[in-house]
Amino acid sequence: MNISLPKFNLKYTIIRIFAVIGFVMTLSIASGAYMTWSYLAGREIEAPKIPDSMVLKLDFTAPIVERPQGFSFALSDLLSEETQTPIMYITRALNFAKDDPRVKAIYAKFGPQQPSLVYTQEIAKELQKLREKGKATFAYADSYGDFSGTANSYLLASYFDQIWVQPIGVVGLGEKNIEAPFGKEALARLGITTDFMRRAEYKSVMESFSQDSFSEPVKENMTAMLDSLNSQTSALLAGGRKISIEQANGLLKAGPYTTKEAQAKSLVTTVGYEDEIVDLLQKQYGEKTTPVSPDTYLYFKAREREKIPAKGTIALIYAEGMITDTPDSGPSHLADSDVMATEEITKAFRQAAKDEDVKAILFRVNSPGGSPVASEKIRRALIKAKESKKPVYVSMGRVAASGGYWISMNADKIFADPATITGSIGVVAGKFVMGGLFDKIGITWDTVGDSQQKSLNSVRSPFDEVGRERMNAMLDETYKAFTDNVAAARKIPVEKMPELAKGRVYTGEQAVKIGLVDELGGLDDAVDALKKELKVSENEKMWLQQFPPEETPEMFVLRLLKRLQFGSAMFYDFASKYSSVLSAAAPLIHAATTNGQVRAELPYGFLPLAQ
Repeated sequence: MNISLPKFNLKYTIIRIFAVIGFVMTLSIASGAYMTWSYLAGREIEAPKIPDSMVLKLDFTAPIVERPQGFSFALSDLLSEETQTPIMYITRALNFAKDDPRVKAIYAKFGPQQPSLVYTQEIAKELQKLREKGKATFAYADSYGDFSGTANSYLLASYFDQIWVQPIGVVGLGEKNIEAPFGKEALARLGITTDFMRRAEYKSVMESFSQDSFSEPVKENMTAMLDSLNSQTSALLAGGRKISIEQANGLLKAGPYTTKEAQAKSLVTTVGYEDEIVDLLQKQYGEKTTPVSPDTYLYFKAREREKIPAKGTIALIYAEGMITDTPDSGPSHLADSDVMATEEITKAFRQAAKDEDVKAILFRVNSPGGSPVASEKIRRALIKAKESKKPVYVSMGRVAASGGYWISMNADKIFADPATITGSIGVVAGKFVMGGLFDKIGITWDTVGDSQQKSLNSVRSPFDEVGRERMNAMLDETYKAFTDNVAAARKIPVEKMPELAKGRVYTGEQAVKIGLVDELGGLDDAVDALKKELKVSENEKMWLQQFPPEETPEMFVLRLLKRLQFGSAMFYDFASKYSSVLSAAAPLIHAATTNGQVRAELPYGFLPLAQ
């Protein structure tokens, strides 16, 4: 027997070694330079002290995201210059602030960035609690959206006591619409047609390419969903401005508004400039009041309660992005970070199930779906984790539809926000037929072999009779598995599934009425429900730990060194020691003062939950 060994590439190995060493050296120099500067400047390297007086400053000019951004080499992350705030940082900070006398006020600045309706609902709920506690709140924007339609930024700002906008601005209120492009004719002009099959008529995912407009079943589905979203928008506005639903509907129909019109209708309290509201806050709360961001404030709360023994940990597992069969690393993940790491998620479920300190698992799903094969793999991991007798809850984010619902259905309890897009219990498969395009540009093809399945893989022609039969067999089996599993998991009679499935899409508000979702609520509501199930009181501390934790720079270096082709034991030992040093220094390095504002970062992957 001949065994083929991988060829040793000296040049490639040397390049890898020096690249890693260069990376390690850069981190070492940066850490050493900071500590040296601190010493020479006569500063003690210590974590910042918790201020006696704070204003919690919310930056809604930046995107709100699902989770903390770890160390990433994805091209989309490397090119992004925007700061991002995880939704839980905002909601947890507001939750703590409502009972903290040191937090004198909340100040939020809005910009062109529009939060999703789901995030608007979750934050508005916490702002309402602050309002009930009498905490002062201030909102400012140059403009709340524009004349193009509804601005979720204003819906969120409506929950603040003082709402400022500059004289030349807009309050973008209006009813929502659904508009989609259809490219069938454009593709036809290029010589491209489509050959897609679906289960069933409400599955709309490929209609933009195969039709000239919405089909009647899809239009019916979209209309029902739109009615639900507009109803929720009215409810948000009514709750924020303390007006009736009828008044809110009237304001939405007549918008958007100029600043003068908005002030006349009590949509804003003050027309003024940003420097004026900053001066007002300065005069009202004094120079000794420190502005703090949500992550800094949570860092303070974590340090404040670090000596209180925790009752255990809730493992938080994120499932975000398209569900694919691609590897969890490699070119696809360098190009795009919005791809779900299937292997990482299944491993996280196994680790959380085995970890004795983990008392429950919270699965946060934000995905439009994707591969049924990968979806089933994740669903299986969730089912196996339930065998550990630890409760497993799902919290749906902006969307948990199709494969996103597939991976959620077997949870002990499913939470969704009213505006969460979910359901879409159906499947679609097919291909673009490029033969006409190749003819137009003069590309000819030839075929060797005459297998019955030749039309399955051909991009030149539609499916033939054999190919269509095979595709339909696959669709039928996948669709039956989807509907049967939903019926079993959600305890819905199988005969009722045709009414709920066929690719229909729902809002969370609609889904809870038909049993696809158990309760309406956001991530914090799911956490509170888990604490109740675990019989942990509101005043007792638990940790919310991300599984797996976001990769830190030192973890990245360690992973690279472990993959070297030789000397791995020596480099692993070095990397482990280096990682330990960085980890020990992290709380000191992360805590700093910038432009007079206290800045700090939470420990990777941990968040305090006790009130």
